[in-house]
Amino acid sequence: MYGVVLWSDARANKAVFWCEDHGDLAYFHGDPDSLDPTETPFDAGDLVQFEVYQDAKLRKAFNPTIVKSKADADLPEKLMQHSNTTVRDTLGGDVLHFRPRNTPTAALRQRNLAQPV
Repeated sequence: MYGVVLWSDARANKAVFWCEDHGDLAYFHGDPDSLDPTETPFDAGDLVQFEVYQDAKLRKAFNPTIVKSKADADLPEKLMQHSNTTVRDTLGGDVLHFRPRNTPTAALRQRNLAQPV
């Protein structure tokens, strides 16, 4: 499969890939001790080729190789900008976080726990 690196941590040998099939993201976690100092670590925007497998609820990548460095270095920023615009357009403004009605506040939970049975 092909994908683009959205995030990477070279020291920990980890990366997140946006996959060509637009399915779930693929998470790569290689052995940090196996890093070859002559190889270029993954960087956001690199086009990579890799194999995938499903591990519980996560799609994981293995055996990744860089096909083209900096194929789309601005992709993570473009996705964030698009995401923010889509939320505003869909919902008509900023997203406000709220507490569901059926969840009692901490004070009510404390009072209910303190009442004798």
